[in-house]
Amino acid sequence: MAYRPDLIDNNIILTRIRLARNIKGYPFYITDKSTAGEIVKRVARAASRVGDFRLYYLSMMSEAKREALKERHLVSSALIRNAARSAVLIDGEESLSVMIHEEDVLREQCFMRGLALNECYKRLDQTDDELSKAVDFAFDEKLGYLTACPTNTGTGLRASVMLFLPALTESGKLREAIGKIEKLGLTVRGAYGEGSAAEGHLYQVSNEITLGMSEREIVNEVEDNVLRMCEWERAAQESYYRPILLTTENICRRALAVLENSVLLSYSEYLQYISSVKLGLSLGFFRFENPQAIDDLTITARPANLSERAGRTLSERESERYRAEFVKKSMIKIKGSE
Repeated sequence: MAYRPDLIDNNIILTRIRLARNIKGYPFYITDKSTAGEIVKRVARAASRVGDFRLYYLSMMSEAKREALKERHLVSSALIRNAARSAVLIDGEESLSVMIHEEDVLREQCFMRGLALNECYKRLDQTDDELSKAVDFAFDEKLGYLTACPTNTGTGLRASVMLFLPALTESGKLREAIGKIEKLGLTVRGAYGEGSAAEGHLYQVSNEITLGMSEREIVNEVEDNVLRMCEWERAAQESYYRPILLTTENICRRALAVLENSVLLSYSEYLQYISSVKLGLSLGFFRFENPQAIDDLTITARPANLSERAGRTLSERESERYRAEFVKKSMIKIKGSE
């Protein structure tokens, strides 16, 4: 399917490529702290040869800091559960992270804005090659890379793209779209992966199959189907919103006014209103100077990241007040001259 920038500017949020790896001769779940610590050091030394990574031991981090990294997708719930022995390497731009002692010994990740599957894969593949020189990955000639969960065996690669799908959701056509995608070997989940809710009409589309396909084939398959989902979203926008265009514009403009004028703002309220603002961008009601910054703001406005920005743990009421002020100032920069 041809690349169509007009289809993806507002609907594609974030690309992630993830590789699952284990080490030959070691169990996938290493309980010995001494062995686990030695692997962390070996991986950190190897990673330093391909990027400027900072090493974080989760046992030495506060609960708030762990949650802030989770909100930014840099660590997972599984890594946090293994905090006594786990660690994470994060590069300066927070576009690469290597989780150590998660469900598998290594979970390597690369993130980029928009639709950037091939770019993400290329960068992560370089990191993976360097790590393979420091540790011998568990690999079978017939099965490929061996992983804790059989669904990851083969390439160990999970390619995912986060999409904004308001029209498919509101029109009730999302279930049909998901059914079509699943028949093609992909899955659709919430913004934070398996078991998470679809916050603000955000969904992750990713491959289910990792065995019997090459890494490049998986990446290309996911890209084709993400663009297909964008086509369906655009068609749903045309059919669903056209008859109620004036009402929809009113909702979108009211949402923007709330974000620009609130004194207190909960995160659930923020998600509701920012989703309407993003819809307004998709439908052409607004033209902002830096619309992609809305997606960064959605992360920064989450509770743990808001407290990190404030430099202290905020109470619920303090968080609502701080968020309202922060969002108000941020929207001025995002809108620009409009």
